[in-house]
Amino acid sequence: MNLKELSMNKFLRSKFSKKIRNFLNIKPSFDLVDYTLKNISVSDAFFWRTDDGFKTIFRFTNIIKFFYGEKELDLKVIFFDRNNKFIKKIYISSTTSNELVIDKSFLNNISSYGVFYVFHKSSNKFNGIIRNSCYTGYSFKNSIPSFVHGNIIVAEQNLENMKITYGLGGVSFFKKFTYKIQNYFNYEATEIMLINPTKKKINILVNDNELNLDKGCSIIVKINKSKLIEITSNCYLLRPIVFTYNNSFFDVYHG
Repeated sequence: MNLKELSMNKFLRSKFSKKIRNFLNIKPSFDLVDYTLKNISVSDAFFWRTDDGFKTIFRFTNIIKFFYGEKELDLKVIFFDRNNKFIKKIYISSTTSNELVIDKSFLNNISSYGVFYVFHKSSNKFNGIIRNSCYTGYSFKNSIPSFVHGNIIVAEQNLENMKITYGLGGVSFFKKFTYKIQNYFNYEATEIMLINPTKKKINILVNDNELNLDKGCSIIVKINKSKLIEITSNCYLLRPIVFTYNNSFFDVYHG
């Protein structure tokens, strides 16, 4: 690859280029992460639930230890409610695999749902971008938890100035897209959990149910006996988490 090709490749990976491409709908990008930057920690939006008998189990591994040889991993975890209102921030220091139980007592007796973000912290500078999708499990009425890995990149933190930027989801200005969940929903009950990963208010159509979701907000949509689920919006990747119930059977997975 010559110098001209390298320069073009760098430009296409930049946030500025992604915004132009998304605006024109030419090779659009699902996220607005600037992959030309260094020393950045990016985070998915991880869903938490403490409503209706749920508790959430967050499991993560010290990837900095494995890939960069550091002995300790410092994580900053920031919690928001369904309306994107700040709840709390915690710091976790550890050396191996870890588990955090998120229940009502942990979240100030809140019985609801929302999202949390996870950012790494290190004294060293990284020549790249760190992302740990981790695993989030959901236990319903003390059932064995069902786990899914990270869902959608939504936020980033600059590890030098510690500035956090939210709303990194890609959005189209002119076009809407239909996302069909690849499953046949022959269950007693189904719910899907969505977050608006963009910086703009978006309109969402779930089958015949029209919704509006402000930036950073999340919602649980109950599906009424539909065998197929279609999600239409101007977000390039509005990827849901699916909760299915069938008598004593319970499962969680990515849409």
